[in-house]
Amino acid sequence: MRRVVAELALGIRLAFPSGRHGWLRTAMASAGVAIGAAALLLGASVPVMLDARQDRMLQRDDSVGLHEVPPGQTLIVASVDSQWGSNAVRGRLIWPESPAAPLPPGVPAIPGDQQMYASPALQAALAGPDGDTLRRQMPYEVVGTIAPAGLSGPHEFAYYAGYKRAEALVGVNSWRVDRFGYSLDDGEPRQGTYVVVATMLATLLLPIAIFIGAALRFGADTRDRRLAAIRLVGADSRAVLRIALGESLVPAGLGLAAGTVLYLLVRSRSADLRLFDVSVFPADISPVPVLALLVVAIVLALSAGLTLLGFRGVAVEPLGVFRRSTTWNGRLWWRLLPLAASLWLLRPVLTGASNPDEERAGIGVVLAVLALIPLVPYLVPLAARVLPSGSAAWQLASQQLRQNPAASTRAVTGIVVAVTGAIALHATFGAASARREVPDNPADPAYILQAPGPQTDAAMRARTARFESVDGIRAGTVAKYGLYGSPTSYASGHLVIGDCESLRQVATFDRCAAGDAFVVGDPGRSITLDAGKLDPAPGRKLPIPSGARPARLVGTDAQNVTFGLLLTSTPAAVAGVRPWFVETRMFASEDAPATAAGQLRGVAAEIDPLAMFTAIVPEYDKYASLRVALNLGSAVILLMMGVGLLLDVASRLHDRRRLLGVLAAVGARRSTVIWSVLLQAFVPLLAGLALAIGAGIGLGAVLMRLSQVPVTFDAAAVLAPVAVGSALVLATTVGVLLPAARRVTSTEQLRYE
Repeated sequence: MRRVVAELALGIRLAFPSGRHGWLRTAMASAGVAIGAAALLLGASVPVMLDARQDRMLQRDDSVGLHEVPPGQTLIVASVDSQWGSNAVRGRLIWPESPAAPLPPGVPAIPGDQQMYASPALQAALAGPDGDTLRRQMPYEVVGTIAPAGLSGPHEFAYYAGYKRAEALVGVNSWRVDRFGYSLDDGEPRQGTYVVVATMLATLLLPIAIFIGAALRFGADTRDRRLAAIRLVGADSRAVLRIALGESLVPAGLGLAAGTVLYLLVRSRSADLRLFDVSVFPADISPVPVLALLVVAIVLALSAGLTLLGFRGVAVEPLGVFRRSTTWNGRLWWRLLPLAASLWLLRPVLTGASNPDEERAGIGVVLAVLALIPLVPYLVPLAARVLPSGSAAWQLASQQLRQNPAASTRAVTGIVVAVTGAIALHATFGAASARREVPDNPADPAYILQAPGPQTDAAMRARTARFESVDGIRAGTVAKYGLYGSPTSYASGHLVIGDCESLRQVATFDRCAAGDAFVVGDPGRSITLDAGKLDPAPGRKLPIPSGARPARLVGTDAQNVTFGLLLTSTPAAVAGVRPWFVETRMFASEDAPATAAGQLRGVAAEIDPLAMFTAIVPEYDKYASLRVALNLGSAVILLMMGVGLLLDVASRLHDRRRLLGVLAAVGARRSTVIWSVLLQAFVPLLAGLALAIGAGIGLGAVLMRLSQVPVTFDAAAVLAPVAVGSALVLATTVGVLLPAARRVTSTEQLRYE
């Protein structure tokens, strides 16, 4: 045991005084390990981070459900959640029924009427350039700040406002609470979102592992000479292997230390980061101890495993290091097993299942990305055999590709993984962005406001005019009453009252004038208003006007309503009846300003802060933050892949220097040798990119199905990553090869000591 420790220690000592190339190799390997370790430590912190966020949300939750709290030491609460661009706004109107009423977490005191406590992010937005538009949604005086204990994260838009009128609305739009901390509905992102995140992480982290491997292989020739010298003084092959393992621990240890520092830097700036509506405080980020130990074990095992793998087929002898040259004979069947497993996991999505298991689909997508790694080396000799024979340069390249395709595809594999993920993710983001610009049903409005309470014809016209004061908005307001049907019938009906322009937004008919009436379906000779809502009960009866003409509902209403009556004025029989709701439908034109949604929400809040405002068309791109993260991550990954390609090309030129020297000695032209080396780089690239295009399109279709967007592909989303990957390989290969062309094609490479 003492001997083993001494040999490992010797390897650690040899890693430092190893010359310029050795220091460069150690620095590159340490940098790759540092980035990977920091990413893994951040991943190990996710459970703690989400638990801390969820605990704060649970402590402030005020959803009593169907439970009715009796009055006493209670607080009246009304929800006025809203939206501001890509930020969800959590608003609560509160009023105490007792001096001992419970306080919301993070709020030091109950605000007075028309006063509010707001989160720091919301206060910053109110003071921003569009703050006046946002303030229309919450026209309350800011008297304090919500503490972190009452926020899900530092970027959350939230406020608690005192609202005395809520006392009269208990049971209608507000409710009582005697404490905070009920059941939690945290509103996590929609189906498909986590699968997209998992795909992005696999796309970004797998190339890092490949880069670590390339960095650890850099400068191996210097290490080989040292090991041969150690073998000459009496060390056996096992001792040499242990010394090499000790040397590999140095970049792993330095990388872990640097990765920890990088992790702490990212942690300190975590309050500036946000994904969807999720933001966290720096104190929330700490790795799970078991997972942190697992990160260390993974890094050390990866370093040791790559070192051992590098000695496969290598004999370290006292006179030098010899590599056995054998013809590559790869098997296809085992390379297809990961792909088959991923297809089996994705089968519910591919067959169109209504509610596929998202965790299973996420594992399937990540496994599909991993399945590309063993397939790339198999495609290279296949392409070399299929392509026709030609020049001497191609014959030399083809022979090398068939004999050792693994060496030719080591660096290209990272490009293939990155391009596959980029194609899938950019195609999904593009399809989602295109879809959100229009409603699912073209006849549906972009926004709807539904407010309870009686309404006159003049008041509905005035409400329409208020919304149409926003540029690019066309609106219409109608009053909707539920119709009573047979208790055994599931048919639903509506009585809709509004002017002609407003009725044209919900139905189609031949002509319209004041006083006209229209029937939908077959309501019979009369209709009965529903006075029970949740528990149907017959109300007032209204005869069908004799001159009523047929009409047909459009949009979503046509799917939900089977019969009804449309009137252009309110009849005396229902003048005193409270409608189920008064609905204003808003349509946005192409020239509507980007702030139209915020202005409409402000008008709605001025009319009734408790009214339900619904955006049929999403007001923001929920994948915008992911797109930014993908672009930044891709830039870093491509930079690392470029460095890895430089190292790999330099290493391959060094390994083949004697072969190239033999070619020069027998009279091969320099151009032939250079073209041979270039073809050895481009054929694996083309084979890998062909695989990446097919896999990226397939994964993109899966992600679109999971994200519930139409499966469509844009040529730019597919070709842009391919072009970037191709340009990267071309630039790095030519950048290394051309300066070294004279040296590697010289007979001096045959000299050997």
